[in-house]
Amino acid sequence: MAKRSKRLELVKELAERRKKQADQMLAVSRNRVSQDEHGLQQLQAFLLDYQSEFIAAGQKTMDPRGVQTRQAFLNKITHTIMKHRESMQHNRQELDAVEMHWKKSYAGMKAMDVLHEKALNQESLEQDKQLQKELDERSQLRKPDFF
Repeated sequence: MAKRSKRLELVKELAERRKKQADQMLAVSRNRVSQDEHGLQQLQAFLLDYQSEFIAAGQKTMDPRGVQTRQAFLNKITHTIMKHRESMQHNRQELDAVEMHWKKSYAGMKAMDVLHEKALNQESLEQDKQLQKELDERSQLRKPDFF
């Protein structure tokens, strides 16, 4: 039968692989949220620029059709921003879930490290005891020199 530490080493390696996968998932999710925030900033800046242009154009003579077209475009940008925010909320919730998964994976890996270390220490103690027992037995079998 394999030593306990060897069996635990396999479980420890599996926990380490899970944590690495969780690391990758966390990085991807954080990157997605960061890109969302950057995209929202760009959309909002574009909306402000277009609104400024619309106001400036409104001070000049503008036909009703041009006003309707610009208003429709502003509505589309606003709608896009709302949809983007919904997507951002979903991605943030996903990030929260991924962070929880990462924390569990990290805790599992650390727990396996502790168990593996304890098993190694226990085996070392047992080996030392066995060695001491063998030395004691040998010393009892040896005839004293003084007879």
